[in-house]
Amino acid sequence: MATWAFRFLLFYIVVLCVQPQNRFLFLHPMRLGNLTIITAAVLHFVSASQAGKPLIRFGPATITALLLMLFSFISLHTGVFQTATHWNSDIDLIYKNCFVLILVDAMAWNVQRVWAVQATLLLATTWWLKGGIRLATAGATYSGDRIMGPAVSLIENPNGFAYLMTVMIPLYLYFFQKAHNKYVRWGNLGAALAAVFIVMQTGSRTGVLALAAVGVFLLPKYGAKYKRALIIGGVAIFMLMSTVGASNIERFKTIPASIKSFLGGVDEDADVASMNQDQQSAWERKMKNRHTWQLILDFPLFGVGIQSNHALVAERYPFAAGQVHNEILYAGKQMGFIGIGLYIAFMTILFRSGRRVENETRPWWPEVSDLGWTFKMQAIVFMVGGFFSPIPWNPIYLVLVASASSLLLHTREIARTQPQLLSSVRMA
Repeated sequence: MATWAFRFLLFYIVVLCVQPQNRFLFLHPMRLGNLTIITAAVLHFVSASQAGKPLIRFGPATITALLLMLFSFISLHTGVFQTATHWNSDIDLIYKNCFVLILVDAMAWNVQRVWAVQATLLLATTWWLKGGIRLATAGATYSGDRIMGPAVSLIENPNGFAYLMTVMIPLYLYFFQKAHNKYVRWGNLGAALAAVFIVMQTGSRTGVLALAAVGVFLLPKYGAKYKRALIIGGVAIFMLMSTVGASNIERFKTIPASIKSFLGGVDEDADVASMNQDQQSAWERKMKNRHTWQLILDFPLFGVGIQSNHALVAERYPFAAGQVHNEILYAGKQMGFIGIGLYIAFMTILFRSGRRVENETRPWWPEVSDLGWTFKMQAIVFMVGGFFSPIPWNPIYLVLVASASSLLLHTREIARTQPQLLSSVRMA
């Protein structure tokens, strides 16, 4: 029964990534996602009860998720601009994603299961690759040469599509490195290159910055060991760049100026009418960040509410109303410095768990060490991409946090209970 509980959890991750109900409308009334995760939870409860095991594992990820659930509920009822305290889409998203994190942390209790979660993400996101390639080749753009994402709520926006595609690139390269079958290996390299192609086709400057951040670490790691793959990848990327639309190239050229404007002094009286679309976007994001930061300073404890009244927010902080395209500031808007602390805690768990697994298992389990490195690289993508994203409690983010936390707990348990592994490595 425990095995079936885990299988339903993996199937939920597939539903989360693919969202088949958006393509096959007859699935909508079935509430496939809810049905799947509830079944997983019930089977996990029964199997844990029968085996006399704890329902949840109080690792760092689970503890942080429980705190997020607590403080988000408090903010829902105490936020100064939270005029409606009924259950809403934002609190629902937080609780569902935390619930999935807790289940992943509880059920992915060995290396094989953590690997299975990552393999499920890899297989599920081939739907994203297929959708992105089809949209690009069909010329399905919405603004200039920018393609939209497939009909999946996580990635419908081109910036969100580029952001999460970049998150997956280290995972594709991990499976390229570790697969034994040559077709699987080169298929995963192809998936990574397809992801780069899609990021470029979205015209997302956030995606390009995240790619650059990951590339700084990818090249030294894979360059010396996989020279042929590096040469093939370089040639492929050069050829793919020739297919990128001219307007997207022009957007990428504005990255330095946009960063300078974004980080520079704020001119609230700037003449927006004289700006082009990219300049206006950078200015509006800068203004949103400035007003949101001031809101957080004015209401530091619990923010202004999980889904605050936009009109009340706009009266005092005009640009802070609605979504804020910065995950850490959005968390602060919802729950003040408590929300910021929880967001940073998740990021720290993902990065430090990955780094510790990488360093601690390198001598005696290099395959797991490389998986830890993969988590670390994904954390870097979230650090860069999250600076421009409006979804602080992203479900993919929390699944990876749970996986990294669980992997570190398990590898340390192995090192503690099987010291002969470490001894044999030292003797060798």
